[in-house]
This record gives sequence, structure tokens and C-alpha cells, in this order.
Amino acid sequence: MKKLMKIFLSGALIVAAGSTASAEKAVLVCHYGSSDSETRAKTIDKITEEIREAMPGYEVRDAYISPVVRRNMGKQGIHKDSPTDALLKLRADGYDTVYVQSTTLIDGAEMADVRGACERVSEFFSVIKCGESLCYSPEDCEALVKILATEPCGKDESVIYAGHGNMLPSTATYCQLDYMLAAGNYGNYHVSTIEGYPTAASTVTELKKDKKIKKVKLVPLLLVCGNHTRNDIAVDFANAMKAAGYETETVMRGLGESGAVRAMYVERVKRLTEEINGR
Repeated sequence: MKKLMKIFLSGALIVAAGSTASAEKAVLVCHYGSSDSETRAKTIDKITEEIREAMPGYEVRDAYISPVVRRNMGKQGIHKDSPTDALLKLRADGYDTVYVQSTTLIDGAEMADVRGACERVSEFFSVIKCGESLCYSPEDCEALVKILATEPCGKDESVIYAGHGNMLPSTATYCQLDYMLAAGNYGNYHVSTIEGYPTAASTVTELKKDKKIKKVKLVPLLLVCGNHTRNDIAVDFANAMKAAGYETETVMRGLGESGAVRAMYVERVKRLTEEINGR
């Protein structure tokens, strides 16, 4: 693989030597991806565009982490590069300094994929810097919790943010968010997951501690509102809440529709470039 990349770049760099890139440095925004054009326009496309607006003088491109999403989009006639391919194209176009920012929520398998892409091509760049996931540090989580707590919540209602979750240690991030909501006196707000922990069952146990709660509002703790929201949250998770005796509403809105969340990603990119440039 590395030998093939070297062959590709050696030829491409000869071409690039005869031209000058319009910007000296580049930012690559790596999304998990979505094949739903409507939710893309409201979320990940907006994040990329707002980063582009905030970074004048930088070439800003995006890439999709998920091979499944890339294949599905290909069937729609839309091509999206993988992080590795996007990085190689940037280098072939003459950019030798690149800042890579993933829009993944937690430090899970997808974040590892992005770091791996950076490592595979690092020898071809003068500078390549990979940013962290949105909820990387306790400070990051505290910032997100303040945004989550702005969701309207009735007196007899509880807001449950349902994330994807995983079977990796990073699923503990969801527990941290849940704990921070409680510690911040946002007692009617909870964080749960589809495939990790907290589970729907453990969240019901917490809900039962407050006899006043009659309704739950399910809000996706996902960047985009896609199949996971329509199927796993609005159907499976909602059914678990209904079986426990709660009136249930599902909000069809991804986190990426929040201007405050998008601003967190923009700030991440600014901080990433400032760390390198010493400002």
C-alpha cells in the first residue's frame, strides 16, 4: 500500500511542481457521512462550510469515513473520498501542510480510522496534524452539556439524549455526559445509548426514581438525523420507553443542526492551527 502511494505521489508531485496551490495550507474535515441529502445539508455540509468561512487562506475539503456511506452515495452518482484518498489528493495538488478534523462525537473506532489515515501518509507532508473528537476532554463534555441542557423540558417530562454507543472503553463518554447533567442540577436530562452504556433499561431505572415523570422526549445524540434516529431511536428505543409506561416523543433533529455545536467544531479547527503556528 505504501509503495503504491509513493508511486502515485511521485508522479503527481511532478505535475504539482509546475503550478502553485491557491492556499499554502489545507484543512480536511472528516465526517462519518450520510447518504441522506436533506440531513447532510442541515448538518455536515454546514459544518464544512462554516469551517471554510472561518479559515480564509486555507483550502478546506471534506472526506467520509464510512465505506458503506461512500458506496451508497456512489449509487446516487455522488463521489466522496475516504480520508486517505482525500489526503493524497491534497498532497498531489501541492499542499504539504494539512490539519485534519473529525466530526466524530467520541473517541471511538471512527476516530481511530482518521488517525490511521494521517499516520499512513504522514511521511509525504511537512506538517500533518489530527484534531480530537468533539467530546475528548472533560472540558469538552462540560461545554456540550451546557448546550444539551437548553432543550426545552416540561415539568412532568424528561429529556433523553440517545447516542450510538459502542462496545469500546470510549462508551464511558456517554456516562460522563449523563453524570455531568445530574451534577449540573439538570436532573430531568439524561444520556443513553443504542448499542453501549447507559442502556435504555438503565435509563428507565433512573427515570423511575422520579414519580412525577410521565413523558419522555427522545433527542438524537447524533450529528445527523438518519436511519439510527428513524429506526433505532424513534422505534426500538421509543418502544422501550412506552413499555415502561411513558408517553414518548422523538425529536427528528441531528446535533449538527445546532449552531452552538457547529461552533465547537469551528473553534476546534482554529485551535488546531494555532497550536502549530504558535499563536
